[in-house]
Amino acid sequence: MWLNYQHLYYFWIVAREPSLTFAARRLGLSPSTVSTQIKALEERVGQPMFERRGRGLTLTERGRVALAYADDIFSLGEELVDAIQSNA
Repeated sequence: MWLNYQHLYYFWIVAREPSLTFAARRLGLSPSTVSTQIKALEERVGQPMFERRGRGLTLTERGRVALAYADDIFSLGEELVDAIQSNA
């Protein structure tokens, strides 16, 4: 199974922001575009990452697990860039 890291990145930003609107603004995208990307990730992994409550989103248990992995993945990505740049 492959994972679209762009979808994971959008998920990671949404999970860390107070709302989808704030996340979309941070990403420079429309809320509907971000929502579509999150739905694509959820379809790919076969699990909902968020519970939709009115206009808000709350992480599901699976979403909390995914967030912990995403934190590690994007932290390692930053370390990779730092390591490559420091050795240049």
